[in-house]
Amino acid sequence: MSDVGNPRDHLANERTHLAWVRTALTVIVLGLAIARFGDEGTVSLGSILAGSVLLAAGTGVVAYGSWRYRSTARELAEGAFPTARSTVGPIAAAAVLTGAVLVALVVLLVATV
Repeated sequence: MSDVGNPRDHLANERTHLAWVRTALTVIVLGLAIARFGDEGTVSLGSILAGSVLLAAGTGVVAYGSWRYRSTARELAEGAFPTARSTVGPIAAAAVLTGAVLVALVVLLVATV
């Protein structure tokens, strides 16, 4: 792969990848915090399940963000500049993250009742 294209495009791609990683790490840390301190400092099955859901979602976000980064880097190196790229992937990722947070919340609420 030759390094074709504007360096600003490559740097913007890296910044976007770092944003995906930062978001994923936030979700993973939230999952760990819920798993450890979910129910007034005690570890319960509900808090472990809720934390696991968020850990899985965070791992999925890292995988998707890395795949998207590599795909965009490859296109930039080939000289293809997809300015009108589909937004289905990021919207689906946001929906999955939102769903994971809601599932974790429901698991915690059901476990405390």
